[in-house]
Amino acid sequence: MKRWVGLIIALVLLTATTIVCSLRWQAWFGNPAEPEWTEPEIDHRFVTFNNDSVLHALQCDTLSFLLLGDIHNSLSNSDMSLLSERHPHIQFWAQMGDWMERPYLYYEQLMYQSLLGTRLDSLPIVAIPGNHEYLKGVVKTLPEHWKEIFPNPQNGPARFLGTSYYIDFPHLRLIAIDTDGLHRVSDYTQVAFWLTKTLREAGKKFTIVIMHHPVYSTAEGRSNPMMWAAFHSAMREADVVFSGHDHNYARRTEYYKARFWKKEEPTVFISTNASTKKYPVKANNTYEASLSGKPVYEHIFITPTSLSIKTYNLHSYEIIDKVEIIR
Repeated sequence: MKRWVGLIIALVLLTATTIVCSLRWQAWFGNPAEPEWTEPEIDHRFVTFNNDSVLHALQCDTLSFLLLGDIHNSLSNSDMSLLSERHPHIQFWAQMGDWMERPYLYYEQLMYQSLLGTRLDSLPIVAIPGNHEYLKGVVKTLPEHWKEIFPNPQNGPARFLGTSYYIDFPHLRLIAIDTDGLHRVSDYTQVAFWLTKTLREAGKKFTIVIMHHPVYSTAEGRSNPMMWAAFHSAMREADVVFSGHDHNYARRTEYYKARFWKKEEPTVFISTNASTKKYPVKANNTYEASLSGKPVYEHIFITPTSLSIKTYNLHSYEIIDKVEIIR
């Protein structure tokens, strides 16, 4: 009797798995056809902080930079020009993945076209891949060409050199994490240990973490339990954690349980989105600010004693939210 029960359970599980896979196969593993690029190709190379002279030039007491979440090729050249004109004194900018709709020549060329002549095309950039930069498959892969476009610092965990890394300024340590490259449990643990160590060794500097997938999902049906399990504890060492992926804006502050041997500072978690793609904000009474349906971006200003974040409506330039951390 027990044998039959076991066989029935196995058959039910196999049937359910087959049905789910048949319904979700294209979403999980299907790479859509690549559109044909018919215009002359643009050969562009981004300036990154892998270049020692770039990093040396920004070893100054104040930093001003922009941060953009998902873009999905939805920002035009006029949008990028607008950002450049509004903030003429920024020293670099950061983008948190899903800049391209897919890792194809067509979308790469659209990305270059949106930047040409905007000043953002020559400023240093901090970039990480999102899930749309990866090719779908049983094991998703990041095309090597992405690393050629963005030759990032090689100081991250061994399996993620060039996609997870950190950058040191006099009063800021900026840490970038490639979350879509995490496939095995050991990937999560390796990056989590590296993140904890990198945050703790920042000393008295402000610490900002940027990642594509959020620790706290802000959109309905888009939770990432592995992100929370792997990184929630480590983030207690960070001042601010930015994420994308959920296509909305939301801010919450996490007050970690106090540890008697160390003074605890809260961590601010911000989900942001610069694309026209949108999801409603998940109902949650812990948000201190939220917005859905409009693209936004952040302007961040660092001094020896303060970290200021202003979030703007990308098109209207209206201030949506602002945060200031004082040392």
